[in-house]
Amino acid sequence: MKTLNHNLKQTHGFRNLHIEGKIPDQLRGILYRTGPGLVERFGNDVHPFLADGAVTAIRIKDQPEGACKLIKTDKFMQEESAQKSFYDVNASSLQRLKNGLTRNIKNTGNTNILAWNEKLFALMEQGKPVEFSASNLETIGTNNLGLIQGSFSAHPHRVEALKTTFNFGVNGKNIEVFSLHDNGEIHILSRFKAPWAGIIHDFMMTEKHIIFFIDPAKLVTWRAVLGLKDFSKYFYWDEKESTQIVIIPLNDPEKHTTLEIDPFRIWHFANAYEQGNTIIIDAFKHKNIDVLTKPTELDSDIPAPELCRFILSLEDKKITEEKMPISIAEFPIVNPSYIGKKHRYIWNQTYSDSSGNEGFSRFDTKTHEQKRWFAPDNHLVSEAIFVPDNTKEQFGWILQLIQDTNKQQSYLGIFDAESVGDNPTAKIWFDHPIPATFHGVFVQT
Repeated sequence: MKTLNHNLKQTHGFRNLHIEGKIPDQLRGILYRTGPGLVERFGNDVHPFLADGAVTAIRIKDQPEGACKLIKTDKFMQEESAQKSFYDVNASSLQRLKNGLTRNIKNTGNTNILAWNEKLFALMEQGKPVEFSASNLETIGTNNLGLIQGSFSAHPHRVEALKTTFNFGVNGKNIEVFSLHDNGEIHILSRFKAPWAGIIHDFMMTEKHIIFFIDPAKLVTWRAVLGLKDFSKYFYWDEKESTQIVIIPLNDPEKHTTLEIDPFRIWHFANAYEQGNTIIIDAFKHKNIDVLTKPTELDSDIPAPELCRFILSLEDKKITEEKMPISIAEFPIVNPSYIGKKHRYIWNQTYSDSSGNEGFSRFDTKTHEQKRWFAPDNHLVSEAIFVPDNTKEQFGWILQLIQDTNKQQSYLGIFDAESVGDNPTAKIWFDHPIPATFHGVFVQT
């Protein structure tokens, strides 16, 4: 099995994990990650974007502990009791039609983790947050945070200078933007209407603006309502349309500026910041949405993403694009304390190429120097997480969950973020393999 696209083999609470090497004394906290935990259920395959989620947590301390649990909402347990699907594409055609007409959605919690207000939530694109316990990862239940009526997306961004986390929700063409202050207050900051119903995965923040890239991936409404089995065909790419960039000022959030550019897609942003009257945005640019066909694997038939810098002029409403020389990569991150302000370094999950195996890289946006760590043969990697040591931008640690397919075990690799290319200073081993995880968060203790 040389793939991360498989079911979670074991679920368990926190138990001691084996250490190989030495955990840095200054690194203490808990890593939470989530991803598709059941890509096969009741004898049927499930698209990774629709699969029930599984949360993995690692307590990094002198004797580390790890846990893995499925997200078990009431709707998940209803299916377990009946031993059949009610809410995904393997439900009966009548049930799928009923779900589509009434927007009866099961939140799988398979995309990202939000840590806010001393609580933990598993997120997906089209549902409300699912709260789970920090002590044992058990599902507590759906939580609307006292405000969310529709959906709450899976890519929140916290801006340190504002002490606020921002996110959005999509309901057809209607988009709501949420602000979640560190003090526990939550507000609907802005509402606007997209030009069409599509698939908006991520957005970006500066300390003064919210930015959306709305590409021409359009929802095929009848397919979604009928709940047809091939999820990759729920959207089509209308290359005659442009990608629209919506800019929302925080000091006047009902005022929106829209710019247009030739069509492309952004799945993930690295960061955005401002210089005078310009907004600088770094992100991986995709030609279209073909990656929907194989979201957990690199396919040579799908055009590789390109790391690009977009320069938006607020004064003359012009867009400049610069491609940055980097190997095949995705899932970009910056030092989290630099979100919304000027950064220099971007860390990325890298893929196998002529230079070597997959792994991670650090890209210097000033010099265009790239440093890479290459995983050993038959090791499959996930998104890298950067944990700062609160000194310089590039100092801290990289955490990467990796599966050794020969051993059929997964481990957390802990790397010195400054010494990219060196092998991990420590590995924290599970005694079983963990399937793909999309995103996660580190909570310092």
